[in-house]
Amino acid sequence: MARRKADYDGLLVQEFLNKSQAMAYTNTTEEEFKEWIQPYVHVYRSKYKTGDYYLPELRKRKLEMVEIEPTM
Repeated sequence: MARRKADYDGLLVQEFLNKSQAMAYTNTTEEEFKEWIQPYVHVYRSKYKTGDYYLPELRKRKLEMVEIEPTM
């Protein structure tokens, strides 16, 4: 299976992102995106097969996944 490349160049100021842009925004691989992000956000119908993701929902999900490393 071919891996999807994150579309960092497409991250301009916009409300809806396609899957490649959403993966770049959340800084995840396709497998991580399917497991940790996609089940928790809505997918909006678009002309693309994968649909669009609403940026505020992605931001909210990303903020819910806070990981704190202890300092020494």
